[in-house]
Amino acid sequence: MERPYTICHILSALDGKITGAFMGTKAAQTVSGEYARIRSEYRADAWLYGTVTTKEFTQGRQPELDSVAEVFDGDFVAENDAALYYVSVDTQGEIGWESGTFRKAGRPDAHVIEVLTGCTAPAYRAFLRKRGVSYILAGSEMLDCKLAAEKLYRLFGIDTLLICGGGTMNWTFLQQGAVDEVSLLIAPAADGNPDSVTVFEKSALLPPGEPVSFHLKNMERLKGDGIRLVYTVSGK
Repeated sequence: MERPYTICHILSALDGKITGAFMGTKAAQTVSGEYARIRSEYRADAWLYGTVTTKEFTQGRQPELDSVAEVFDGDFVAENDAALYYVSVDTQGEIGWESGTFRKAGRPDAHVIEVLTGCTAPAYRAFLRKRGVSYILAGSEMLDCKLAAEKLYRLFGIDTLLICGGGTMNWTFLQQGAVDEVSLLIAPAADGNPDSVTVFEKSALLPPGEPVSFHLKNMERLKGDGIRLVYTVSGK
């Protein structure tokens, strides 16, 4: 199965958290600038995010669904020659997109691709079509990361994919064998919050999986006393 070369690109605190009060420190903000620089240097074709992160970007907007909607089978490709794609894993159909273009200050515009499953409501698929948002179906009931990656490659020509969060997406793609490399930036800060999301977290909806081992490819010191560790997934 052909798929993109996939990298988990992550910024974390010293205690392994990827969200929380530590992000407001000067130390973390300096390393965050390094994170953005490296993300651009990858020149990836697509950036992938989970539902929680995308909700933050879209201010929690809810989709406006028709009570009676046409049923559409298969995938929907609204655009397949974009310079950059924003891939949103949203199997429950929760994101209220206003259009098929993701816009955020300081970032290039990106065409939106939603990753759904066969269980995602038909009304949500109809909603996405009206907004010009592409979508792919990856799995009948549970997310199939390898199938999603294969469709991103085949339907949209995505050769390099960055998974940029959150922790559940990082682990789900890693556990299913759809990650090649991990780029982990560590900021010299921590807040000790036990409820914050960590670098890798298993979804309660998924069965237990096996541990994953890595091979250290590179390490470097960053501005602001941060460090970057680059690992390949063992066996890749």
